[in-house]
Amino acid sequence: MADTHGISVEANDRKAAGQQAEEIIRSPAGLEIAKTFALGGATVDAAMVYSVEDRRRVLAQVSFALDNFYVHLPRKKSIYGFDPVRALALLRLRGEALTDGEFHESLVEILARVRDRHVMFFGRSPYGYSAVLPFTIETCWENGNELYVVTKIDAGTSQKTLSVGTRVSHWNGIPIDRYVRLNANLFDGGNEAASVARSLAFLTHRPLTQFGPPLEEWVDLRFLDRNGAMAEERFAWIGFDVATLPSAPALGRNLTGFGGDVLLMDLQTARRVRSAPQTFDALQPLQPVAPPLGVPVIQGRGANGVFDYGTLATHDGTFAYLRFWSFSANNVDDLVDALAPVLGTLPQDGLVFDMRGNTGGYIAAGERLLQLFGARPIVPARFQFRITDATRAMAEASDEFAPWRPSFVEAFGTGEEYTRGIPIEGDEADYNKVGRKYAGPVVLISDALAFSTADIFAAGFIDNGIGTVICTDANMAAAGGNNWGWDVVRLFNPDFRVDGKFKVDFNSGKLSKQVRDAFNALGISLSNGSTLSPGRPQFDGTVWTIQDGALTHLVRDVPWMSPDLEVYLAKSPAGLADLPSGIYLSLTMRRALRVKANEGRVLEDVGIVPDIVYHMTLRDVLEKNQDLLERAGKELIGVAIA
Repeated sequence: MADTHGISVEANDRKAAGQQAEEIIRSPAGLEIAKTFALGGATVDAAMVYSVEDRRRVLAQVSFALDNFYVHLPRKKSIYGFDPVRALALLRLRGEALTDGEFHESLVEILARVRDRHVMFFGRSPYGYSAVLPFTIETCWENGNELYVVTKIDAGTSQKTLSVGTRVSHWNGIPIDRYVRLNANLFDGGNEAASVARSLAFLTHRPLTQFGPPLEEWVDLRFLDRNGAMAEERFAWIGFDVATLPSAPALGRNLTGFGGDVLLMDLQTARRVRSAPQTFDALQPLQPVAPPLGVPVIQGRGANGVFDYGTLATHDGTFAYLRFWSFSANNVDDLVDALAPVLGTLPQDGLVFDMRGNTGGYIAAGERLLQLFGARPIVPARFQFRITDATRAMAEASDEFAPWRPSFVEAFGTGEEYTRGIPIEGDEADYNKVGRKYAGPVVLISDALAFSTADIFAAGFIDNGIGTVICTDANMAAAGGNNWGWDVVRLFNPDFRVDGKFKVDFNSGKLSKQVRDAFNALGISLSNGSTLSPGRPQFDGTVWTIQDGALTHLVRDVPWMSPDLEVYLAKSPAGLADLPSGIYLSLTMRRALRVKANEGRVLEDVGIVPDIVYHMTLRDVLEKNQDLLERAGKELIGVAIA
């Protein structure tokens, strides 16, 4: 067993003959956090299988989702001149003749051209599986020139001349800056900065659920070695599995208030495994030796690891430091309740709020943090549905969307395309009930990977006049909306309801005459051979499955949603259906509008205008961001930088 840089790696023989040994990666305390394996093994190859029926259902539901629920469809068609619904119809004509890989890649390419990172499709590759190269490349600037630099190399990697600090010039014979921009066409950023940042972030880490195995089995790098001489080296892709550390968010009751990127969460988890495995263990006591100026001292973690907090000593003083990795929460006040008591323990002369690479999360929970720093009452962002027959029926069917109902009624008389903008959860008083807890100046640091709820938080930070925004890219991700998984869309669109009194009948485990009569009264006949499965927990309620020959119907008891039982037919009259097992789709259901001085501006595609666009230095990417954080310190004390 080898132990390098705090990562423990041990080899285990696979039982299947002919497969290479897998390696288990452990944290310093011995927690199993990941595995590596030979890419192209039978498990991966067998996973991505789309039957003819699966292909038809996937294409039908993705097309239905975009045409009937996707809030940005008219805007995206206008901006990019591309109609994804029409493209999906064309794919249906040839979809059955394609291989599994071709079908998957065609669908991913169509959705990438929508240019909305909330529109995500994941195939059947095992969750947590990725293809990786054993190094990370980042960009920085030196003397006005952009450099591509190797910043991390995995423990135990055998390389000839590649080292941390190596400056890469070519990727498979293509100048690397050009390759990154070409590769950006495969990504769905709402602006160039976001697409390029995403291209670089996933350059050496490709989640198989979206990308599938890389077409090239190896990558040839050309770079300047330690002696300044040009060198080349070849690296093969390997499999990487973090399924033991699921990164998909625990939504809790936040089913309809999510704004985040599951793919970026996977990347964030993988980067922790590969470069900071100690963060999976308990926080270690502070070392007696103070770190260099510009390096934060982390004193604790809050909200189950959502944020780190501590102090930041710079040449201009010692400040408070927060590092928010996401805005994940189970309940809307979780983040405020976790952070408010911490702020009083930190230096009060200024605070650096660092959310680079933030993967998003619970929108309202993130927005409610703004009150802790605001001198005046916070005004939250407004959210709108696109008006269609499907969204109107959904709003009428659930009290969850009662505030938007009058807009649907008005819009059908006035021709409006969107509902009135309303806070996503609660009213303005809910965003101000705790109030300001930090009175010093605040600087927000972000980048083009910070996503969704992070975009909304940054916009609120600016619109409510809280402080200065430093962005290490020209813009943030410009993902201004609320995304739902297709299972959540389906949840809020039942085909009909039956009286809640039938819960007793369903709990009995048999389809009673009363239940059959209730279905028959609504035009749905259940055969004598239909069976009822035992109830199982789901969505803070119970779901039962009725199997009637080849048809599978679901019945749900979700008390927080309705006192009645919700019925979901295998063949919905409205055209909705569940996706085949192992397949994931999400889309933007509501768009965010900015407030105050930016009243009514759409956040999607436009993003924010930072006060400072900062170019990362070589010292930043190779060490611990000292130059960036020193710059933030100067902003906190009001030092003007030319």
